Amino acid sequence: MVGARSPSREVDMRMLGQALAMGVGMAVALGGTSALAESAFTRQGGSFEEHFAGFDSSRWQKSDGWSNGGYMGCAWNDDNLAIKNGKLALSVTNQPKGREALSCAEYRSHRFYGLGSYTANLKAVKAEGVITSLSHYTGPPFGDPWDEITMGIAGKDTTKLEISYVANGVGHRDVVVDLGFDAAKEFHTYGFEWKPDRITWTVDGRSVHTAKGKPGELPQNPGRLYLQFWNGSGDTPWLHRFQYPGKPLTAEVAWVRFREDAATLNN
Repeated sequence: MVGARSPSREVDMRMLGQALAMGVGMAVALGGTSALAESAFTRQGGSFEEHFAGFDSSRWQKSDGWSNGGYMGCAWNDDNLAIKNGKLALSVTNQPKGREALSCAEYRSHRFYGLGSYTANLKAVKAEGVITSLSHYTGPPFGDPWDEITMGIAGKDTTKLEISYVANGVGHRDVVVDLGFDAAKEFHTYGFEWKPDRITWTVDGRSVHTAKGKPGELPQNPGRLYLQFWNGSGDTPWLHRFQYPGKPLTAEVAWVRFREDAATLNN
């Protein structure tokens, strides 16, 4: 995820949570009408568009019962995910979960997605100590090298977008983009286009940063898609200290879209 953490520590944190979820099977039937080119029987998914008419358990999993590591001040709680007015709501609450006094929300895909264009329309949360993020990840828990593409909005300054990527365990971090607007005030579209030799991050369809590289210098492996809203632990320069405001904080996602690269279509 976005932030100043070592690759080895990040792998350990991911392994703790994700290994617990690997036993969760896929639904046999593909539910809903949002699937465009996807099969419930394959590890790797194709193009789709999700508008959150309801929870689609054939595509998504609600994370529940663990924390990704000590940098988090909460544990994932499936009660902190809801569909409200056609939007996915991800909340931080004071409901205890596991060893944590606070709980937070993660919605993650069952299948792995490869090269192509990823976009999400969302509204972040403005509050010290929290982050709203969209990530694409695979790693040792799934028998892969650690590859990750991430974009996040820290609640301490919701006019900034933080972007990063990891290629075969080597992190490339700390790119901060001035959005020119407050991401907590209204919905905007954030995304990235992933090709073998470049990743281009976009905001409302506009390119804001491009990373280029040779094979092996950029992520190469299909990964799961993660929608997250969580609070940090302690007082860090990255997120600042989180103090629960006495009521839930909620980030919202209106839709998510993946368009598979034409050169690598599975279907």
